[in-house]
Amino acid sequence: MASCGDFLLWGEFKRPHGLSWRTSCWVHGGLEVGALRRDALSILMTSELVDSRKTPSSSLGPGSTQYLLSLARVALSASVEIPELWGNPELPGQLLQHLLACPDYEVRELTLEQVLKRLLEEEEDVRRPEWLDETTQSHLTSLALCETHPRCLAKVLTVLSVLLRTSELQWSDGVRTLSQEEALLHLLALAEKSSHSEELSCAALTLVSQLVVNQLATSQGDAAVAGLRRWGELVCSCCGEERPSEVKLATAKVLVSCTGSVLSSPQLPLGLPATLSLWRSLFTLLQDEDQDVRAAAADFISTPASPLSAGVPVCPPAALQSGVGLLCRLLQQWGQVPAGAVALAQWLLGDGDAAREAAADEAPGLDEEDFLFEKGDLNLWAEPVQWVRLLHGHLGSLVETLSQDSGGAGPELEQQVRTLTCQAEAKVLSSQQALEALPELPQFSCTMEHSRLLLWHQRASLTLDVLERLRQTR
Repeated sequence: MASCGDFLLWGEFKRPHGLSWRTSCWVHGGLEVGALRRDALSILMTSELVDSRKTPSSSLGPGSTQYLLSLARVALSASVEIPELWGNPELPGQLLQHLLACPDYEVRELTLEQVLKRLLEEEEDVRRPEWLDETTQSHLTSLALCETHPRCLAKVLTVLSVLLRTSELQWSDGVRTLSQEEALLHLLALAEKSSHSEELSCAALTLVSQLVVNQLATSQGDAAVAGLRRWGELVCSCCGEERPSEVKLATAKVLVSCTGSVLSSPQLPLGLPATLSLWRSLFTLLQDEDQDVRAAAADFISTPASPLSAGVPVCPPAALQSGVGLLCRLLQQWGQVPAGAVALAQWLLGDGDAAREAAADEAPGLDEEDFLFEKGDLNLWAEPVQWVRLLHGHLGSLVETLSQDSGGAGPELEQQVRTLTCQAEAKVLSSQQALEALPELPQFSCTMEHSRLLLWHQRASLTLDVLERLRQTR
């Protein structure tokens, strides 16, 4: 059991504002406070929190968690908050390692919260903090690979995301050192399985994306980053309408951060189909219901890595307009105009999944993609009909460049064009028949169904227009 001195220390921390009172005294006090600090450190170093020979915390009985948290606050003062006042440069690393290894998740969580807070306060400093030595950093990476408590895991991933902004991390699972690729694959698998927790999902996606961007910057030629396409699929899956706003917000920030290294990279590291999927995800977020998500996605225009960088914030509708134009120019730079035009024509037509089309035919109603959301005065994102017209305008201009393009469409693209044409013709016919079958004055008697069918008909008609122009260029 803990000593009497231990519980006196615990009792001190149970006072209201005890921690702030103690810290203030220890900062401003004189010799007596120095002696108090030495006594507190002596108690701390012989406590169950630090001395493994003591009784395990699980055997301390009722109140043990509060007792350990009280000790942890003293340890955090000496290691993270004001380590310079404790007079021992080796002390911060030693204490942090004990705190991170504590069996009680509450102690680990408190420790990670304080470490993150201090790192964010020092974020402008490009150097690694002196109080965070290499051994402690190794403990953090090991915790990221081995932690089982969701909140602790989310916090350690967030801590590592901050550290990764200024230096490369060395990964260890406590037994062996892992390569960057091994760590990436482990964390990618974690991110794919973390949809049950918003906090964990956001933290894992952010860290994995930083690792991907960093590795792309150091990869040479075809030395593809392990799991790159899995990462692309993960990012796209986080943009779905059913995903929480916090997850979509984190995804928008990820897409903004990889604008230069992935979305507009001349090397097309993900290949054309996956890159186009990421662009479509970005455009989806620019039309999201949540204003914060839209605003975050619009930042891709103002990021320094963007070819369109304006250096100032841009509203989501303007970002959407500029983004589609940028994508069309990139398709020309990549020499992928025919394939890109066909892919964008598929966007214009809408989701061609047979099962989804059958479901729409069997149960007429508002299609998830075509739903005309009610918007307030501040909700200024584009409606689906505006998106269709925007896409058609840029796509028409892109197709016109094909006559100046020396490359032609191969047999596979020719087949895709024929298939897409058949789908569009079928949609035009079915939507026209459905419109004719509606009651009189359908815009009033069945407004939603009428709006859906009109949009469906317009999508198909504009797609046929683009495909006809595409055929005329060959």
